[in-house]
Amino acid sequence: MVARKDRCFHALLLEGGLPGDGWDGQRYGLLESAQGAEGRVEFASPSDAGVSAVLDEGGLLLKRGGHEALLKRVERRSKMLGLQPPTGAVVLFGGAKPNVDMFEQRTDIEGLTSPVMYGEHLMAGAVTKRKFRDYTMHVEFMTGWEPQNIPWRRADAGIYMLSRYEVAIGDSFGFDFDLSGATSPDRPKFGNDLTQTQQFPVAKGNGAPRVCGSVFTYSSKVPNACFPPLVWQTLDIDFQAPRFDGEGKKTSKAVISVKLNGQPTVEKLEINGPTPHGFKGPEAPDGPIWFEAFGRRVLYRNIWVLERAGD
Repeated sequence: MVARKDRCFHALLLEGGLPGDGWDGQRYGLLESAQGAEGRVEFASPSDAGVSAVLDEGGLLLKRGGHEALLKRVERRSKMLGLQPPTGAVVLFGGAKPNVDMFEQRTDIEGLTSPVMYGEHLMAGAVTKRKFRDYTMHVEFMTGWEPQNIPWRRADAGIYMLSRYEVAIGDSFGFDFDLSGATSPDRPKFGNDLTQTQQFPVAKGNGAPRVCGSVFTYSSKVPNACFPPLVWQTLDIDFQAPRFDGEGKKTSKAVISVKLNGQPTVEKLEINGPTPHGFKGPEAPDGPIWFEAFGRRVLYRNIWVLERAGD
Protein backbone atom coordinates (compact mmCIF):
# COMPACT_ATOMS: atom_id res chain seq x y z
CA MET A 1 0.00 0.00 0.00
CA VAL A 2 1.59 3.26 -1.14
CA ALA A 3 0.45 6.82 -0.42
CA ARG A 4 0.25 9.29 -3.28
CA LYS A 5 -0.67 12.94 -3.39
CA ASP A 6 -4.18 14.30 -2.75
CA ARG A 7 -5.02 11.48 -0.31
CA CYS A 8 -4.85 8.88 -3.06
CA PHE A 9 -3.20 5.47 -2.83
CA HIS A 10 -2.22 2.49 -4.91
CA ALA A 11 -1.87 -1.12 -3.84
CA LEU A 12 0.18 -3.92 -5.35
CA LEU A 13 -1.09 -7.50 -5.21
CA LEU A 14 1.96 -9.76 -5.10
CA GLU A 15 1.58 -13.51 -5.40
CA GLY A 16 3.57 -15.56 -2.89
CA GLY A 17 4.51 -12.87 -0.39
CA LEU A 18 6.12 -9.49 0.09
CA PRO A 19 9.15 -8.11 -1.78
CA GLY A 20 12.22 -9.93 -0.52
CA ASP A 21 10.01 -12.38 1.39
CA GLY A 22 8.19 -14.69 -0.98
CA TRP A 23 7.37 -12.69 -4.11
CA ASP A 24 9.40 -13.72 -7.15
CA GLY A 25 9.62 -10.20 -8.56
CA GLN A 26 7.80 -11.10 -11.77
CA ARG A 27 4.10 -10.28 -12.13
CA TYR A 28 1.68 -8.36 -9.96
CA GLY A 29 -1.78 -6.84 -9.85
CA LEU A 30 -2.50 -3.16 -9.35
CA LEU A 31 -5.29 -1.32 -7.55
CA GLU A 32 -5.73 2.45 -7.56
CA SER A 33 -7.92 4.67 -5.40
CA ALA A 34 -9.77 7.90 -5.81
CA GLN A 35 -9.38 10.48 -3.05
CA GLY A 36 -9.93 8.78 0.29
CA ALA A 37 -12.53 9.80 2.86
CA GLU A 38 -11.84 9.90 6.59
CA GLY A 39 -10.79 6.40 7.64
CA ARG A 40 -11.82 4.70 4.39
CA VAL A 41 -10.32 4.30 0.92
CA GLU A 42 -11.94 2.50 -2.02
CA PHE A 43 -9.88 0.87 -4.76
CA ALA A 44 -10.53 -0.40 -8.28
CA SER A 45 -8.43 -2.26 -10.80
CA PRO A 46 -7.54 -0.31 -13.96
CA SER A 47 -7.42 -3.56 -15.93
CA ASP A 48 -10.10 -5.80 -14.37
CA ALA A 49 -13.54 -4.35 -13.62
CA GLY A 50 -14.36 -7.33 -11.41
CA VAL A 51 -11.67 -6.51 -8.83
CA SER A 52 -12.10 -3.94 -6.08
CA ALA A 53 -11.05 -3.37 -2.47
CA VAL A 54 -11.81 -1.27 0.59
CA LEU A 55 -9.22 -0.14 3.13
CA ASP A 56 -10.27 0.82 6.64
CA GLU A 57 -9.03 0.26 10.18
CA GLY A 58 -9.83 -3.46 9.87
CA GLY A 59 -7.46 -4.02 6.94
CA LEU A 60 -7.79 -4.32 3.17
CA LEU A 61 -10.90 -6.19 2.04
CA LEU A 62 -10.20 -7.55 -1.44
CA LYS A 63 -13.19 -8.49 -3.62
CA ARG A 64 -13.35 -10.43 -6.88
CA GLY A 65 -16.19 -12.35 -8.50
CA GLY A 66 -18.19 -12.86 -5.32
CA HIS A 67 -15.11 -13.86 -3.29
CA GLU A 68 -13.61 -11.78 -0.49
CA ALA A 69 -10.29 -11.86 1.36
CA LEU A 70 -9.26 -9.68 4.29
CA LEU A 71 -5.59 -8.72 4.31
CA LYS A 72 -4.08 -7.46 7.57
CA ARG A 73 -1.24 -4.98 7.86
CA VAL A 74 2.22 -6.48 8.34
CA GLU A 75 5.08 -4.44 9.79
CA ARG A 76 8.44 -5.74 8.61
CA ARG A 77 11.77 -5.38 10.38
CA SER A 78 15.22 -5.79 8.87
CA LYS A 79 17.09 -8.76 10.29
CA MET A 80 20.22 -6.58 10.20
CA LEU A 81 18.75 -3.84 12.39
CA GLY A 82 20.86 -3.14 15.47
CA LEU A 83 23.92 -4.98 14.14
CA GLN A 84 26.78 -3.98 16.42
CA PRO A 85 30.25 -3.03 15.17
CA PRO A 86 32.79 -5.86 15.36
CA THR A 87 36.16 -5.47 17.02
CA GLY A 88 38.34 -3.07 15.05
CA ALA A 89 35.46 -1.27 13.30
CA VAL A 90 35.42 2.52 12.97
CA VAL A 91 32.18 3.91 14.43
CA LEU A 92 31.18 6.92 12.35
CA PHE A 93 27.94 7.63 14.20
CA GLY A 94 26.19 5.95 17.12
CA GLY A 95 26.97 4.68 20.58
CA ALA A 96 25.72 6.02 23.91
CA LYS A 97 26.31 9.67 22.98
CA PRO A 98 26.00 10.17 19.20
CA ASN A 99 27.89 13.16 17.78
CA VAL A 100 29.28 14.49 14.49
CA ASP A 101 32.95 14.44 15.49
CA MET A 102 33.80 12.04 12.62
CA PHE A 103 32.43 14.44 9.97
CA GLU A 104 33.45 17.75 8.46
CA GLN A 105 32.26 20.33 5.95
CA ARG A 106 33.98 20.45 2.54
CA THR A 107 33.83 22.69 -0.51
CA ASP A 108 35.18 20.24 -3.10
CA ILE A 109 31.97 18.16 -3.19
CA GLU A 110 28.92 19.24 -5.18
CA GLY A 111 26.25 19.16 -2.47
CA LEU A 112 25.52 19.55 1.25
CA THR A 113 28.39 18.47 3.50
CA SER A 114 27.82 20.34 6.79
CA PRO A 115 27.14 17.70 9.51
CA VAL A 116 23.83 18.31 11.30
CA MET A 117 22.01 16.24 13.92
CA TYR A 118 18.25 15.95 14.41
CA GLY A 119 17.75 14.77 17.94
CA GLU A 120 20.06 11.79 18.34
CA HIS A 121 20.23 11.06 14.62
CA LEU A 122 22.48 12.24 11.79
CA MET A 123 20.80 14.10 8.95
CA ALA A 124 21.74 13.41 5.35
CA GLY A 125 24.38 15.82 4.11
CA ALA A 126 27.69 14.96 5.84
CA VAL A 127 31.15 13.77 4.79
CA THR A 128 33.70 11.87 6.88
CA LYS A 129 36.99 13.42 7.91
CA ARG A 130 38.69 10.10 7.45
CA LYS A 131 39.56 8.48 4.13
CA PHE A 132 38.78 4.83 3.43
CA ARG A 133 39.77 2.29 0.80
CA ASP A 134 38.38 -1.27 1.06
CA TYR A 135 35.71 -1.92 3.69
CA THR A 136 32.43 -3.35 4.87
CA MET A 137 29.91 -0.72 5.97
CA HIS A 138 26.71 -0.93 8.03
CA VAL A 139 24.15 1.89 7.93
CA GLU A 140 20.69 2.30 9.44
CA PHE A 141 18.45 4.93 7.86
CA MET A 142 14.90 6.29 7.77
CA THR A 143 13.32 8.04 4.79
CA GLY A 144 10.80 10.84 5.12
CA TRP A 145 7.15 10.60 4.07
CA GLU A 146 6.69 12.49 0.79
CA PRO A 147 3.50 11.31 -0.97
CA GLN A 148 3.36 14.54 -2.97
CA ASN A 149 6.62 13.79 -4.79
CA ILE A 150 7.13 11.87 -7.99
CA PRO A 151 8.54 8.39 -7.24
CA TRP A 152 12.23 8.92 -7.97
CA ARG A 153 12.33 12.13 -5.89
CA ARG A 154 10.92 10.73 -2.66
CA ALA A 155 13.58 11.24 0.06
CA ASP A 156 16.20 11.40 -2.69
CA ALA A 157 19.66 10.78 -1.17
CA GLY A 158 22.60 8.43 -1.39
CA ILE A 159 25.87 7.25 0.16
CA TYR A 160 28.95 7.91 -1.94
CA MET A 161 31.84 5.48 -1.51
CA LEU A 162 35.10 7.49 -1.60
CA SER A 163 32.69 10.41 -2.22
CA ARG A 164 32.52 9.18 -5.83
CA TYR A 165 30.33 6.06 -6.24
CA GLU A 166 26.69 6.35 -5.13
CA VAL A 167 24.56 3.71 -3.47
CA ALA A 168 21.07 5.19 -3.87
CA ILE A 169 18.80 5.87 -0.90
CA GLY A 170 15.19 6.95 -1.28
CA ASP A 171 11.61 5.92 -0.72
CA SER A 172 11.13 3.37 -3.50
CA PHE A 173 8.58 1.37 -1.50
CA GLY A 174 5.99 0.00 -3.92
CA PHE A 175 7.57 1.70 -6.94
CA ASP A 176 10.22 -0.75 -8.15
CA PHE A 177 8.21 -1.57 -11.27
CA ASP A 178 8.34 1.99 -12.61
CA LEU A 179 10.29 4.14 -10.20
CA SER A 180 11.99 6.08 -12.97
CA GLY A 181 9.67 5.42 -15.89
CA ALA A 182 12.22 2.91 -17.12
CA THR A 183 11.68 -0.11 -19.36
CA SER A 184 14.70 -2.16 -18.33
CA PRO A 185 14.65 -5.97 -18.14
CA ASP A 186 14.47 -5.67 -14.34
CA ARG A 187 11.03 -4.10 -14.47
CA PRO A 188 8.27 -6.59 -13.48
CA LYS A 189 5.18 -6.99 -15.65
CA PHE A 190 1.57 -6.17 -14.89
CA GLY A 191 -0.74 -9.15 -14.53
CA ASN A 192 -3.00 -7.71 -17.24
CA ASP A 193 -2.61 -5.03 -19.88
CA LEU A 194 -3.47 -1.65 -18.41
CA THR A 195 -6.16 0.61 -19.77
CA GLN A 196 -5.68 4.34 -20.21
CA THR A 197 -7.13 4.90 -16.71
CA GLN A 198 -3.95 3.94 -14.89
CA GLN A 199 -2.10 6.88 -13.33
CA PHE A 200 1.53 5.76 -13.38
CA PRO A 201 4.14 7.65 -15.42
CA VAL A 202 4.49 6.47 -18.99
CA ALA A 203 7.57 4.28 -19.33
CA LYS A 204 10.40 5.99 -21.13
CA GLY A 205 13.93 5.10 -22.10
CA ASN A 206 15.84 1.91 -21.48
CA GLY A 207 17.54 2.79 -18.22
CA ALA A 208 17.36 0.80 -15.02
CA PRO A 209 14.76 1.74 -12.39
CA ARG A 210 16.31 3.85 -9.61
CA VAL A 211 15.49 1.92 -6.46
CA CYS A 212 16.78 2.14 -2.92
CA GLY A 213 19.89 0.01 -2.54
CA SER A 214 20.93 0.21 -6.19
CA VAL A 215 24.09 1.79 -7.55
CA PHE A 216 23.14 4.95 -9.40
CA THR A 217 22.64 4.35 -13.19
CA TYR A 218 22.98 0.57 -12.74
CA SER A 219 20.18 -1.96 -12.42
CA SER A 220 19.54 -3.72 -9.13
CA LYS A 221 18.13 -7.13 -8.36
CA VAL A 222 14.38 -7.36 -7.92
CA PRO A 223 12.17 -7.58 -6.01
CA ASN A 224 12.84 -4.26 -4.35
CA ALA A 225 13.06 -4.83 -0.59
CA CYS A 226 12.58 -1.18 0.43
CA PHE A 227 10.35 -0.69 3.47
CA PRO A 228 7.77 2.10 3.81
CA PRO A 229 8.86 5.61 4.84
CA LEU A 230 9.26 6.43 8.56
CA VAL A 231 10.57 2.90 9.24
CA TRP A 232 14.21 2.15 10.15
CA GLN A 233 15.99 0.21 7.40
CA THR A 234 19.49 -1.17 6.85
CA LEU A 235 22.15 -1.04 4.17
CA ASP A 236 25.17 -3.34 4.31
CA ILE A 237 27.81 -2.50 1.73
CA ASP A 238 31.03 -4.25 0.70
CA PHE A 239 33.32 -1.93 -1.22
CA GLN A 240 36.63 -2.41 -2.99
CA ALA A 241 38.37 0.72 -4.26
CA PRO A 242 39.79 0.97 -7.78
CA ARG A 243 43.45 0.17 -8.26
CA PHE A 244 46.10 2.25 -10.04
CA ASP A 245 49.62 1.55 -11.23
CA GLY A 246 52.71 3.60 -10.42
CA GLU A 247 51.90 6.08 -13.18
CA GLY A 248 48.34 6.66 -11.99
CA LYS A 249 46.64 4.55 -14.67
CA LYS A 250 43.59 2.63 -13.43
CA THR A 251 44.21 -1.11 -13.50
CA SER A 252 40.90 -2.30 -11.96
CA LYS A 253 37.49 -0.79 -11.31
CA ALA A 254 35.72 -0.13 -8.02
CA VAL A 255 33.53 -3.10 -6.96
CA ILE A 256 30.36 -2.83 -4.83
CA SER A 257 27.99 -5.34 -3.24
CA VAL A 258 24.87 -4.15 -1.39
CA LYS A 259 22.17 -5.65 0.82
CA LEU A 260 19.02 -3.67 1.58
CA ASN A 261 17.25 -4.92 4.71
CA GLY A 262 19.26 -8.10 4.42
CA GLN A 263 18.26 -8.75 0.79
CA PRO A 264 20.96 -8.63 -1.94
CA THR A 265 20.38 -5.80 -4.40
CA VAL A 266 23.84 -5.53 -5.96
CA GLU A 267 26.46 -8.30 -6.14
CA LYS A 268 30.11 -7.60 -7.04
CA LEU A 269 29.24 -4.85 -9.49
CA GLU A 270 32.19 -3.23 -11.27
CA ILE A 271 31.70 0.55 -11.51
CA ASN A 272 32.92 2.18 -14.69
CA GLY A 273 33.43 5.61 -13.17
CA PRO A 274 32.25 8.19 -10.61
CA THR A 275 28.63 9.18 -10.08
CA PRO A 276 27.76 12.81 -10.88
CA HIS A 277 27.61 15.29 -7.96
CA GLY A 278 30.39 13.72 -5.89
CA PHE A 279 34.03 14.69 -5.54
CA LYS A 280 35.29 17.08 -8.17
CA GLY A 281 38.28 15.62 -9.95
CA PRO A 282 39.56 12.23 -11.19
CA GLU A 283 39.19 8.85 -9.48
CA ALA A 284 41.53 8.03 -6.61
CA PRO A 285 42.53 4.93 -4.59
CA ASP A 286 40.84 6.19 -1.42
CA GLY A 287 38.57 8.93 -0.11
CA PRO A 288 35.99 9.96 2.48
CA ILE A 289 32.40 8.70 2.60
CA TRP A 290 29.72 11.26 1.73
CA PHE A 291 26.11 11.01 2.89
CA GLU A 292 24.52 12.97 0.07
CA ALA A 293 21.29 14.90 0.53
CA PHE A 294 18.74 16.81 -1.49
CA GLY A 295 17.11 18.71 1.35
CA ARG A 296 18.19 16.49 4.28
CA ARG A 297 15.15 14.19 4.09
CA VAL A 298 16.89 11.06 5.43
CA LEU A 299 18.03 10.27 8.99
CA TYR A 300 20.87 7.91 9.97
CA ARG A 301 22.00 5.99 13.04
CA ASN A 302 24.37 3.11 13.89
CA ILE A 303 26.95 3.73 11.14
CA TRP A 304 30.21 1.80 11.23
CA VAL A 305 32.97 0.75 8.85
CA LEU A 306 35.22 -2.32 9.08
CA GLU A 307 38.30 -1.79 6.95
CA ARG A 308 39.98 -4.60 5.04
CA ALA A 309 43.65 -4.89 4.26
CA GLY A 310 44.24 -4.15 0.58
CA ASP A 311 46.97 -5.26 -1.77
